[in-house]
Formats: sequence, structure tokens, C-alpha cells
Amino acid sequence: MNIHNLKIFIKIVDSGSISKVAELMNISQSALSQQLRVMEQEIGARLFERNYNGVNPTAIGMIAYNHALEIISSYENMLTDINNTQNENKTIHIISTSCVYSYALPCTFYHVKNNCPDYTFNMEIMSSKIIEEKISKGYADMGIIIGKPKNRTLSARKVFSDNVLLVSGEKMEVPLQVSIHDLYEYPLLMLDRTQKTRQILDKKLNQKGIHIDKLNIPYTLESTESIKLSAINGFGLAFLPYMSIKKEIYNKQLRIIKCPCLEFENEYYSIKNMNNIHINNESLKIIKYIESVLKETIC
Repeated sequence: MNIHNLKIFIKIVDSGSISKVAELMNISQSALSQQLRVMEQEIGARLFERNYNGVNPTAIGMIAYNHALEIISSYENMLTDINNTQNENKTIHIISTSCVYSYALPCTFYHVKNNCPDYTFNMEIMSSKIIEEKISKGYADMGIIIGKPKNRTLSARKVFSDNVLLVSGEKMEVPLQVSIHDLYEYPLLMLDRTQKTRQILDKKLNQKGIHIDKLNIPYTLESTESIKLSAINGFGLAFLPYMSIKKEIYNKQLRIIKCPCLEFENEYYSIKNMNNIHINNESLKIIKYIESVLKETIC
């Protein structure tokens, strides 16, 4: 069993879809399924159960997944240590939610890189739940998630918050202020339920007595960018983080719709595993510096 196959296996568990991983890696679904069959033959058990939504790991699949995370983490740490020794360089591995990765970190790391030129920053996108799991296993040095971590053994620091706003495309016929019950009257574009922002929104709607199953939700999407594009095209209203729509509001592609009873923020936390032996004191100082400047350096 090689490292490449383990990485593919992890991606399939994380995404819950063989077809998505095949598309992402630009290989055929049949070729990817064949690699999985080889893994299952080596292990001697089924790793996935198929269903109409995709695939879910079996009990043995989850055992393999947890050990695969540790193997990949050790492998990546080995490469980092070798690279640092060979190049006298310093590398910090950071994983974050897609919204922070796309709209907050680019400017922050431009600033940090100018002040810390000897450091290399490796960044990946994952969901908050998976980030927390991987940080706890020492997969990366720093994670940025929505909300406080459930794992209380992790070190957590709130780094910034961002308003989540109701918006529409400029040409959509909707008043500039609506009541919470007016939401039943319009198509509402939503992230899928695996996304933390969607989970927070659902909780707020439930608290206000809104029946989510009675809302007009034409479809759900996996990314903020997809929701934003649909809203710009007038397909419905959408709740989106302000940092993701600043440019579109300025360019009059989107407009903010006031909904006074449903205003909330996403709180973003930096998390670390202080037992990760690969975080030395110097790297920890850089991470703390990133945490301290993130709020002021968001794009």
C-alpha cells in the first residue's frame, strides 16, 4: 500500500464521493475504483458502503482512515524535516475553511511573508470538522475553523468575526428589508448541511420558529462561490459571509437585504495541538504573530 493510494483514500472519506475525487485528480472514476479495490484486497475487507449520496466508510474503513491520517502526517512531517535540514528553511503547515482561505489569508500571508521571509507557508482547504480532527492528530501546525473547537485539548484563540448577510442580485425584485417570515416567499439558496455556516444558520432559523423544510430551497451547493454566483444571477436570496461579497456589493452585483431578526456572525478560531512535536518555539511565535495580525490584514 503506497502513500499515493492512502492520500486518495483519505480524500474519498473526506468528500464522501468517488466521482468528486476522480474529477479533482483528473482521472477516471473506474481507475479510482480499481485503486480502491486493490486497497480492499490488501486489507481483506470492504472500506466503503455505496449509497445514493455517494460513499460512507465502513467500520473497518474508519479504522483504516484514522491510521492513514497518522501515516500521512508522519510522512509529511518527515519530508518537512528533511526539507528544513537540506534548505535551512522553515515551513508552517496551515489548514483553513475555504472562505478564510480565499478571502482572508491571501493578504495576511503577503504581509506575514514580507515580515518573515525565511518561512514557507503550506496551505490547504478543509471543512471545520475535518480541520479539528487533523489538527488533533498532528497533521498540520495551525487550523482556522468556524466556532470553538469541540476538542477541548486543542489550544484555541478567536482571531476575527465576520457578519453573515442576506443578499440578492441587483436585478432581483425584493424589498431592501424583509421580515424573517418573508423568507418563505422567495427562493433561498443554501449551502449543504455539512457546512458549518449552514448549521449555524439552521440553528438561528429554528430559534426564530422558521420551518426549514417549508422554505423554498431549490437546491443546495457545497461552496460559497457557487451560492454567490447563483445569487448574482438572480436565482434567489442567499446568506453569505461579508468578506466573500465585499467586491460584489461595491460593484453593484449584489445588494444587502435587511432582515433585522436574523443577523449573526461567524466567529473564526485559530487552533493548535500543543503536543505536536513539530511546532518548535520559533514556529509557535510565527503562528501567534499570524493570529495577532489576521483581523487587520484581511483582504
